[in-house]
Amino acid sequence: MYISKTRFINWTRCPMYYAMELKYNPMGLADIDAERERREEMIGELMSGASSEDGEGDEEYFDANPSEELQALLPYYNQVEDEALKVAKKYFKGRFMSDSRDVHNQKLYEYSFHGHTYRCYVDIYNENEDEINIIEVKATTSSKYTIHLNSKGKIEGFFFSEKRGGDKYPVFVKNGNIWHLNESQSKISDAAEKNYSEKKSKLLDRYCDEGKYPHDIAFQRFVIEHYLKEHGDNRKVNYYLAVLNNKYIYDGKLDSTGQRDYHQIDDQEVITFFYMNEISKEYQPYILKEIATLESYITTPHDISKPVLVGKWCAWGKNTECIFRPHCYQKLRNVPETNTANKYINSKGAFKEGSISDKYQLINEGYYKFDDIPMAWLAGKDNYLIQRECYDTSEEYIDKDKIKYWLDNIKYPIYHFDFESFPCPLPRFDGEEPYRQSVFEFSLHIERAPGVCDKVKDNVISLNNDCHDDERESLAKAIVDSFEFNEDGSLHGTMLAQNTGFEKKRLEELAKQYPKYRAKLLEIRDKSADLIHLLKTNEELYKKDFGPIKAKTINYYDKNLSGSYSIKKTLPVLVPSLTYHGMDVGNGVQAYIAYLNYDSTTPTFGTLCTKADRMDALKRYCQQDTWAMVEILRSIRKKI
Repeated sequence: MYISKTRFINWTRCPMYYAMELKYNPMGLADIDAERERREEMIGELMSGASSEDGEGDEEYFDANPSEELQALLPYYNQVEDEALKVAKKYFKGRFMSDSRDVHNQKLYEYSFHGHTYRCYVDIYNENEDEINIIEVKATTSSKYTIHLNSKGKIEGFFFSEKRGGDKYPVFVKNGNIWHLNESQSKISDAAEKNYSEKKSKLLDRYCDEGKYPHDIAFQRFVIEHYLKEHGDNRKVNYYLAVLNNKYIYDGKLDSTGQRDYHQIDDQEVITFFYMNEISKEYQPYILKEIATLESYITTPHDISKPVLVGKWCAWGKNTECIFRPHCYQKLRNVPETNTANKYINSKGAFKEGSISDKYQLINEGYYKFDDIPMAWLAGKDNYLIQRECYDTSEEYIDKDKIKYWLDNIKYPIYHFDFESFPCPLPRFDGEEPYRQSVFEFSLHIERAPGVCDKVKDNVISLNNDCHDDERESLAKAIVDSFEFNEDGSLHGTMLAQNTGFEKKRLEELAKQYPKYRAKLLEIRDKSADLIHLLKTNEELYKKDFGPIKAKTINYYDKNLSGSYSIKKTLPVLVPSLTYHGMDVGNGVQAYIAYLNYDSTTPTFGTLCTKADRMDALKRYCQQDTWAMVEILRSIRKKI
């Protein structure tokens, strides 16, 4: 049987995966569709790199199956591999073999072991007389493995220290454009070495963010080194992880053909490399153990009618979620999609009183629903008790005092504001870094007095006319022209968004890029309010007038929220007549797919056949986002 890297990763998740494919895979398991698997792998890597860190989102999970997403996003992954090859040629000498568009032109290694053929393609293969360099390209950024300062000046990232609150040392240190494990600083003390080992162990955990890519490389090392040994090739083999450099800021330069020129800027390359020899070697015993486990799954396939333990390998709620989760969770266990036991606010499924550490342990021990959790576990936790009462009684909870306080303190007019953006792996425009949320549309509804707002007349929409041109300055100008300012330059009113952190960050980026609009853009940022703070809570906002305990207590809850305050959850509860169902563009991912497909001759999402169709759909969707906020406020006012 052929076992590719993709198959190996999936089949070793748990006993169920191989057994389910054995029964349901119409292509059969003896052969392998390399192109299909390679495309699936590319999409998975692209989306894992594109995950947002801008706060509570709308729980929009990416579906890698529809051709619209595949066709729109694969070219951007291909570009990452193309740029990685360009940069690699600066640092590695000899012959290269790489093809981002046809996997069959990549270097293929195969190794037969215990009756199965393990195989892997190499993104970038480089060789000379003395050594071989294997370069695995991932469409993620270096921030996963480095340290950086957050907006408050606090060090974050992948580091170790001697003690809590002490000096912080990076797990990887950079030499030129290649990062190596920081062995030297880890030896400064026994405490530092211990903490370093603990942090490095994450690289050996295939199910954590830091470890999944080294695991890929470790599988490749297993196949490659056994192949080379069989063929008498004794050259040294080096293993590298190539990722986008999160410190790289593109300057807008184009080459002679009009294509973006990602040249070295201030000693920063757009692609940087992590040396993975030590980690991939340490991973080999794990790979051998996984192979033995997989062989047992193949020899004695699991009975798919019987449950298996669930765990982090399920990747529940992530872009890499197991495709057979519905079978294990819903069919075999009847775990509901909503009001699952892990949806108590901020619990993440961890309940100290029950010695439960995460949502997977809840499932394994039979706690599926809200009311499966013993009341004793909720004692002393006001928010949990509110959620439980709403669930048990089907009645809503509302703190009228706190909600009235929020409404009384907001300044009119209210500017209901929403951006649409595209997090392109490679920066597209001047001043952008990899995965910058590059804005291409905004919608604004102006509510001049409580409830006084017309869906059409009081709405402003600005949408880019071309997906390739840099129209950010026009967008910035349209923003400041649409908001109203007092004579002293202060904003007349309040900007309101669902999760303002996202909008505020985009305003800051536009202000930095276009100084002439800086003052007004930052004024909008500073005079903002968050709809989540009205419905959920915000400790700092309410603490002075309501005290620390009540400030932490949620303001509104209905059991249909299922623990979430995303607009896709709050809207059906508070304004059931307004829905995203049936819209040609119904979420943020579909929005940027429609934008990227402006000029495509292939229908997008089945019905969008022309650029005009796509632009109209984008306008309707973005308008819906801001109108939803108007209607949610209107609904809340009626309740008090």
